[in-house]
Amino acid sequence: MFRFTAQGRIGKIEELKAKTLRISIAADRLAEGRDGQYTKTEWLRCVSFDAELNAEMLSQLDKGDSVTFEGRIVPTVWLKGEQKIYDNTFEITRYQRLSRPKAKSESKTKADQTADAPA
Repeated sequence: MFRFTAQGRIGKIEELKAKTLRISIAADRLAEGRDGQYTKTEWLRCVSFDAELNAEMLSQLDKGDSVTFEGRIVPTVWLKGEQKIYDNTFEITRYQRLSRPKAKSESKTKADQTADAPA
């Protein structure tokens, strides 16, 4: 059995059919271009078919959260017309929320407190 670990920021959480949850995560990497290095965002879609895990993730995770997913890589084959398409499904079996993005009002409040602090 193939296994994976993926870390990134949640871009989208979608409930599909009953017992199916699809979560897209993004991670940045440096890429080389004609004008030098630039940051490229890579996306990975993961799914979960575990109803209990899905309910937990829906209540605990939000767009923008930094997460680590672990799970199985399941090879799949499907037909598109006459052509066979070989693909992989990244099936989540465990997750960990690493951090949440700071809310704009929170960061503004902290910045105001810092500015008002005595020197």
